[in-house]
Amino acid sequence: MGLLERVRAIIRANISDILNRAEDPEKALDQMIADMNENLVKARQAAALAIAAQSRLQAQYEQRIQAAEEWQRRAAAAVDRGDDDAARDALRRKLQYQREAKQLHESLQAQSAHLEDLRSNVEQLEARIQETILRRNQLVARYRTAEASQKLAQELARTGTLGATMEQLESKAIDAEAQAAAYHELSRDSLEERFAQLEEGTSVEDELAALKQQRLLGQGRSEG
Repeated sequence: MGLLERVRAIIRANISDILNRAEDPEKALDQMIADMNENLVKARQAAALAIAAQSRLQAQYEQRIQAAEEWQRRAAAAVDRGDDDAARDALRRKLQYQREAKQLHESLQAQSAHLEDLRSNVEQLEARIQETILRRNQLVARYRTAEASQKLAQELARTGTLGATMEQLESKAIDAEAQAAAYHELSRDSLEERFAQLEEGTSVEDELAALKQQRLLGQGRSEG
């Protein structure tokens, strides 16, 4: 594929389709930009060569035109001298230069069209490179934003899980505290009950001793 065909293919290429087919769009765009710049350098070099060739053709064309005019003057001078043979030779040379000038003019027109095509493609390629660089930067910015959002979402999810775990631990702690309080309350009730039983036992013994004393006193009076 020639240079112009490659440049035209790049200009006509659908960047979105290329990105959709690429496994790594960022690398695909970077490679595309590198290829574009390489072809741009070659296209500019080709344009420079075309300009130089056009300048050479233009100089040759102008030289043939001047030569034809010069031989026309010589033919006229030979006619004025009555030298028809010299006039014929001069006219033959004039016609030869005119033919060459015509051929060079046709080459100039073709070269001008080729150069204009080159210039147009260079301008379009430059614009396409800028467009691709813009797309690449936008893509990278979107990728970086998406990547940051993903990390943030993962962090929030992790934090959410940690929060749930903390809630579970807190619930367990509350349950443990409630159980401890219950055990403490039960233990305290048991101890108080034991003391109450002891106190009650003491009162019963006192009552029994008093009752025995009363009975003894009562029996003593009866005997007397």
